[in-house]
Order: sequence, then structure tokens, then C-alpha cells
Amino acid sequence: MEPFYLLDYLKNNSYLNQSRYDNLRYELDNQLHYYGDHYRDPHEFLGNKNGNLIRKYIRYLFILYKIIRNRKSLVEGDIILSNAYFTLNNELEKIGYNVFCPSWKMSQDRNVLGDLDIFYLSEKIKSKFKHSHFNDLLTESFLSEVDRFEEKMTLFFQKRKIKSLFVPNDISFFENLSIQVCKQLDIPSFIFLHGLPGRYNKIDENRSDYLIVWGEKIKENYIKTGMNPNKIFVSGHPYYKKLELHKLKYSFGNVLVLTKSIVGAHHSDGVILGDRANLILYLYSVEKILKSLGINCVRFRPHPSENENWYLKFINKDFYKFDNENLQKSIQNSSLIIGPTSTVFLESLYYGVNYVVYEPSINNIEITNCQLVSPFDGTDPKIPVAKTEDELEYILKNKILVDPTCFNDYISTPFDLSFVKKLIK
Repeated sequence: MEPFYLLDYLKNNSYLNQSRYDNLRYELDNQLHYYGDHYRDPHEFLGNKNGNLIRKYIRYLFILYKIIRNRKSLVEGDIILSNAYFTLNNELEKIGYNVFCPSWKMSQDRNVLGDLDIFYLSEKIKSKFKHSHFNDLLTESFLSEVDRFEEKMTLFFQKRKIKSLFVPNDISFFENLSIQVCKQLDIPSFIFLHGLPGRYNKIDENRSDYLIVWGEKIKENYIKTGMNPNKIFVSGHPYYKKLELHKLKYSFGNVLVLTKSIVGAHHSDGVILGDRANLILYLYSVEKILKSLGINCVRFRPHPSENENWYLKFINKDFYKFDNENLQKSIQNSSLIIGPTSTVFLESLYYGVNYVVYEPSINNIEITNCQLVSPFDGTDPKIPVAKTEDELEYILKNKILVDPTCFNDYISTPFDLSFVKKLIK
């Protein structure tokens, strides 16, 4: 039964073949682990709720309208399907591509290219993920629906002569399966990575053809894991310009503390889950050190996936005040930010606020059982990292600053996708 992981057991005992295992692993893991009121939207069996039916049908009509409008139209030029983050789709259009959102992903500002059968099947599969039990996803009837969806998608990609696929990740079902279809059809696929990774491993190399990252340092970290450097491209970020700040804001007048969130599914390259009690422990630890420095009240901001009301049942509400401002405004209003591994680190520097990295850890294993990675493991000389309470107190008491030039190491400028033209046939 080693390594004592349920989904590996199912795969090894012929419940799932290798490709379906990879397609469904994230969704099955969510059924098992993404539960509890510390999440904003826990993935538990909730049954069908009628409260959102109106919103659901409006969404259906909106997507159907877009599908039907584009169904028979002769789209000129090279077609790319993309549900990547930020304004990547606009940037792809600037270099000559027709970019459409796939019908399994809602888009308010993007034309949807799809097929009514594909849309119907995708909605049926999504409903299964949300409202069915774990064992329902292992039945022959459901797996045959997945087979049918893959066949429909394959035919659709061929019919519309899709030139390329851009997705934000390679683990969630529709993204994973669409990459798989592209491999079968020799269509290049790209992951446009969101932010600073909390992990680096070679598994990313085995799915999409190419990985697009924000900066050279991120590429270097992937290469150190053994990933083929010819598969990794640096684009920069469509929002951020080169940072030319010489000093960051650093005072205790309006401190923002970010929570230490926990993963709701195992990493794609290993079996790793943490203890949610340590999320509270993290805030207790920060409070202790800040109070020793005479700071009696700060703002705290959970990860978007987290439920702030859960935190409020455990933490000192006189010390921690919930912050629900727009993230950009919240950062700009802060005099200092303390937090764990997070892309907010870069956003904080961009808006001129020092970010103190606090990652309590033993042998580089942090409190949710994950391995710390650069730049949050202390290996980057430009970025101080506190791994103990004493180190956090030292950094705060001595107001040790991040060297803001590290921003340009992790986000290259200007934003450039010109390399795409050489990779898409």
C-alpha cells in the first residue's frame, strides 16, 4: 500500500488508467481534503442549491449566446484558446492572433469559442465535481462521460484548426485534459504561470510543451530542478514596470499581516498536507513578537481561498483587525507587511512597502509541511527571511530591509511575448 496515498492505490489497482488518473487527481483530492470552515468555499457534498439558479441560468444564456454567435463564423487568422490570467489574451492579440476563451470557462470580456455539445458536457462534468460523492467520480458512467468529452474536444480542436492553447495551470481537470488533447494533435500548449511558485519540480515538464514565467530568477529555479531550459520562457508581467525605488516604506504605524494558508489538495509531485491549527499558531507567533516591540494592533488579511470568520474564532480580535480592502489599496495603505511565501511579496515591493518574510521552519520544512523554496528559503541575499521568532524579532527591531532591486530579478521588463511566434506553427 505504500506510499499510503489513496489515489495511487486506485491507479495501481486498475480503478483509473494513467491518463485519467492525471486528469482527475486534483478534483478527487479536493473531494477528500478541501473541506472545513477555514476555507471560504469548502469542497464538500452540499447537494444542489436553488439559491444560485437564476445566476446560473443567466451565465448559461450568456455563454450560449457567445458560442452560437461564433459557431458558424469563419474566423480569420490563427486561433488560440486561452483562459490564462491577467491581460495575456490582449497581448496575444497584439502580436496577431485571434484569441478565444474555451466554453468550459466563463469570460465576461472575451469571445467564447466552443460547441454546444462540449458546453453541455463540460457543465455536466462540473456539476458532478461540485455535487457528487467521491465514488460517483469513479463509476463507469462518469468515466465514459469524460471519454466522450475528450473525443468531442479532440474533434473540435481539429475542426476549428486551433493553433495553440494557453492555460493558467496544468492540474485542474479541464486544463489538464485540454493539454493532453493538444499533445495528441501536436498543438503547442503553454502554461502562463501565476506569480512566485511555492514549489518547483520537473512534473511541469511532463504536461504542457512550454512554461512561461515572469522573471529570470524563476526560470533559474526551474532549471535547478532539472527542467529543460528550452521549455521555459520569460515574459515579464503585463501590469508591472521596472522598479526603480531606492528605499521601501518601513514603520510600525499600519502593519498588515498575511495569513499562512494551507493547501487543499496534495501537490502534484508528492503527498503533502498540513495541520490547519498551525495557521492559527502562525498568527499567535507574529502577535507575540509584535507585542514585544510595543505594537498593540495590526490588520490581518487571509488568502482569498480562506474564511476570515474562522480565524476570528481563534485569534485576538483586539489585536487583529480584519482587512477587506482592495489588495492594491491595502498594500499602499500599509507601512509594513509581514507574511509567508506569497506573490504579494512582489506587489508589496512594487508599491514601495517593505515585506518581512516570516516562515517558521525546521530544516527548511515550514509549518504546513512544505519545503521552502527560493526566494523564501533565505538563499537570496537580497531578501531577509525569518525562520524563527528570534529572527523575526531581530529583523523587525533593526528594520532590516529587502533590497528592492530583487523585484526586477523576478519580474522582467518590458513584457514581451514575441517568442510565441517562433513556437506556434
